[in-house]
Amino acid sequence: MKRAMIFSSLALICLTSSCWWFNPKYKEGYFPDEVTNFEALNTSFNDYNMDIRILFHEMDILFSSDRNSKETPHYDLVGSKVIFSWDHQEGIFTESANNGESQAKNLAESTHSVFNERGPYTFGEPEKRSYLLFSRDEQGDFTIHSKAFQIPYNVSTTQEIFEGEESFRILSETGNEMYPSFYGENFEKVNYLGSRNKAEKLILSSDQDGNFDIYEVEIPEGIEIMDFLRNGELKTGIKLPLNSSSNDHAPFVSKSRLVFASDRTGGYGGYDLYYSDFDGSKWSQPQNFGPEINTEFDEFRPIIDPAPYFENSVMLFSSNRPGGKGGFDLYFVGIPKF
Repeated sequence: MKRAMIFSSLALICLTSSCWWFNPKYKEGYFPDEVTNFEALNTSFNDYNMDIRILFHEMDILFSSDRNSKETPHYDLVGSKVIFSWDHQEGIFTESANNGESQAKNLAESTHSVFNERGPYTFGEPEKRSYLLFSRDEQGDFTIHSKAFQIPYNVSTTQEIFEGEESFRILSETGNEMYPSFYGENFEKVNYLGSRNKAEKLILSSDQDGNFDIYEVEIPEGIEIMDFLRNGELKTGIKLPLNSSSNDHAPFVSKSRLVFASDRTGGYGGYDLYYSDFDGSKWSQPQNFGPEINTEFDEFRPIIDPAPYFENSVMLFSSNRPGGKGGFDLYFVGIPKF
């Protein structure tokens, strides 16, 4: 099957490769309908919990992996650069991973510690710094941490700048707090040059009441996201009605669609992937992505991108299904436009 790989802003590739002058046979790409292993990034260890940051024809990808473990499993953040291109005449998409020096690799390594780091999420405050959020278990429970960073594109230097870390308890002093994600009517998580418009809500998962549930926290008007997180006060979180009596975990929001993993009854086994759409006032009843994506094994940490220059959108996730390189592997699949 002809493969495709990622993502938005692909129309700009032609401008950077001198192909603007011909009449393209394949104006838009198409992601495969079959779940595809991201072989260039996976190892025989556990590779999961992805985040992506897109810039023209390059994609920086961050994920958690225990590939650096010695005697006992230990999770670090790993960063890699993926170079991709779309052949408008042949309709073929190619990609390659560069695991050498890159801004993503350096950013990931700046978070390494003797503890476990999971669940990366990057965003930028408009006209300000960019931030990497992740969770670390240095206090026993996972707590959300942040790392501010700047890159040569928006500072007068040729070197990356990775600033000091901060940590935040969001909902409670106890329990695991993981997988922060933002959304709003006009908010867009784009690339590391900054997000578009201010986020209105914070989504995260916490097991403060036993099982993992997905919570929503309102961000007050007139305050920046990071100022809100770092003010030292516990926030009022609302459990979303889409939660079940089982574990609802690893949420991610793009535009008005929320995707998450759940081991609720009625699925195909283990954790399955679900989605819910926001209509301006409430989230819809969660829908299972179906047997074409979910299996009797675990599917976890879905992230989605609308991919405006493709005929369909794309979802990336992790799974420990057979046929991979070992443990959890990273996968991608085309999904209907949202």
